[in-house]
Amino acid sequence: MMAKIKHSLAEIANSLLIPLGVKLVVPMKEGEKPWDRYFRQTIARAEATGQDPNDFVDEDWGKERFQHTYEKHFSPHITPDSVVLELGPGAGRLTRLVLPRCRQMVLVDDSKLVCDWLEKYCKGKGDFRIIKIDRPSLRSVHADSIDLVLSQGVFVHLDIDTVYCFLEEFHRVLKPGGVASFNFFNIGDEPGMDYFMETRNKLGDGPSIFRWYHPDTMIRLVKKAGFTLLQLETFPDDSNAVVRIQKAMQQ
Repeated sequence: MMAKIKHSLAEIANSLLIPLGVKLVVPMKEGEKPWDRYFRQTIARAEATGQDPNDFVDEDWGKERFQHTYEKHFSPHITPDSVVLELGPGAGRLTRLVLPRCRQMVLVDDSKLVCDWLEKYCKGKGDFRIIKIDRPSLRSVHADSIDLVLSQGVFVHLDIDTVYCFLEEFHRVLKPGGVASFNFFNIGDEPGMDYFMETRNKLGDGPSIFRWYHPDTMIRLVKKAGFTLLQLETFPDDSNAVVRIQKAMQQ
């Protein structure tokens, strides 16, 4: 109860202080995930205006690179018969594009807020099931049951051991010949290094929410997990990289 009161008081204080250029750090609510507050605010904006919250997400995060990734790396592998697993769907930015095009989506997230929201948001748009996780495990997904695994904006937050755990799980749940694709932050090029220096936390500020990988590191991880590398795309003007990998046809 006291934590809730402190959280509410901090939010009230911010409503008064932000116009003056001052902001308090509002502690997360108990059980709240790092992006829950953003999703909650975005959903509220959408409900107030009658818009899709993911239109606001596109505005906030930029649509050009996301659209390129979807069209080049994700979309070619989606068929009407595909069972697609999405890790970290958030408000459903990618989900809304994939769900009407496939047989079923398996939506996996660690946020209760996100899972509850997706139950409402996806209703009537296609066949789906939602799985809430509390660790890097897909234990409720059967082996060799998924055609395609997609993830956008998730691996940019994951430590290397968590990355590898998910790669192992992707390999387990994918059917032979199945494909996985996701983006990550590339520290191997100047745009990535510049963005790292811009967003990194200084000593004493606590850990950054972002994680960075050299493409060679990511390639070694995906190959060690048993995948064949189909493509790794980097961008001369962007910190993002996108990897596309495939499970062997015969195990």
